[in-house]
Amino acid sequence: MEPVKCAICDKINAQICAVCTSSAYCSKACQAIDWPLHKTLCKKLSKLLESSPRPQTPAKLGILLSADSPEPRLVWVPYRQAPKPNLSNTHDEVIIHHLLDDPIPQSVGSFNIARNKVRGYTLDHTVVLYARDNWLNDGSKPNQAALALTNWELPYDWRGNILVMSYKGLVSKNIPSQTDSTAPIVLSATQVGGETEPYQDFQDVSLVDFRTAVDYLSLYGMAVKPRDERSHITHTAKDDDPVSEQQELTDEAENQKSRKVKGVLIRCEGDIGVNKKQTGRWERYSEVEVPKYHAIWDSQPTGASKIMGLPLLVHKQPPNPAWNPNDHTRFDNQPATFLNLTVDPKNSDLWGFAPPEWQSEVGSVILVRKDQKDLSREQAWTLAEFMQFEVSDSFEDAMESDEEGQRRAAVLKMLNWKKFDDFLEKFKVEMTSSNGRCWDSVKSPFGMMEGCEE
Repeated sequence: MEPVKCAICDKINAQICAVCTSSAYCSKACQAIDWPLHKTLCKKLSKLLESSPRPQTPAKLGILLSADSPEPRLVWVPYRQAPKPNLSNTHDEVIIHHLLDDPIPQSVGSFNIARNKVRGYTLDHTVVLYARDNWLNDGSKPNQAALALTNWELPYDWRGNILVMSYKGLVSKNIPSQTDSTAPIVLSATQVGGETEPYQDFQDVSLVDFRTAVDYLSLYGMAVKPRDERSHITHTAKDDDPVSEQQELTDEAENQKSRKVKGVLIRCEGDIGVNKKQTGRWERYSEVEVPKYHAIWDSQPTGASKIMGLPLLVHKQPPNPAWNPNDHTRFDNQPATFLNLTVDPKNSDLWGFAPPEWQSEVGSVILVRKDQKDLSREQAWTLAEFMQFEVSDSFEDAMESDEEGQRRAAVLKMLNWKKFDDFLEKFKVEMTSSNGRCWDSVKSPFGMMEGCEE
């Protein structure tokens, strides 16, 4: 029997967790590092194995990270035996498309992990993440579990469900996407020490694999621009013509540089008054075009928008000389203030309130999406209303508590795409009935498909 290794530092002769027996630690220090993540599944795994034994049909244990919930979930993943090419024995084929959310994806992408780069050690097997192959373009929602498990510091826009599984041996490369939604997933070969080995099999996922997967998510995309790893150059000349490829890249860079992004101007009270004198209309929200060289792109996303998986940037505008100097409310901008609420559960002093710089001398602001997709006037309006009248009000009970856990629970309950989309549907009805302008065509900013027009 091989020695048990620590989930954090990979040292041998570690002590196995007495509750779940699915992870091990060489010291209390390593156990403390892993505990915030480990505790999300430790007791659940123990109860699952006691009360819900392995199904009668062949299945391996996996971990599902859902777009619908911040809680990771243990699942039994069905598989079947199939003959190995040119061999007499068999290998595992897992059936997972149904676990990757509706509609069932036509193709599945895989991400194979053989090394934990955060902890600095190489695995003796492979952790595999499965996800919808086209999640950035098929309307998939932000993955709530991945966001929560990384403390909302997810570098990449993971959308749709993610399935974590474990595979015996080290897989040589990622599995090509499979276009047949009914076909099982097959890992074709493994590679150890540069040598290609015969097919290996899946095994039950462990909570050490869970740690490896979350560490992988916390790093993936840090050095990758959105969509780069899935982009392809389409040649109009010969495939071996390097000039054509370079020219295409140059042209694309120039097009991106000159492109403007649709954002929203949120006026303060002073600018609302000036605008009303000029146009005769009371108007707080107006769509604007923001160039790629604008200073707003150097801003940091608001805390709430990061947690929801839709990072938003807010940039103050200079005071307007046309303001009435006797108007003491001229800098007031409540929508901007509430968009910048402090939502970090660890910040007990400011939690539920905006930082001082967003409570006074605010003025008008520009609001844009960090991913540089267009943001409509109606979407910005709804986001501000959601923060002021849903999120802020719901935080009141937790604000009276000194417990970080209660603040975190309030954040998980309210700051997600499901709560926002529910609010949007109600707000659309309210706005249509109040001002006579139909809001039926207003779409949620979450899960908008690439290329769709507002």
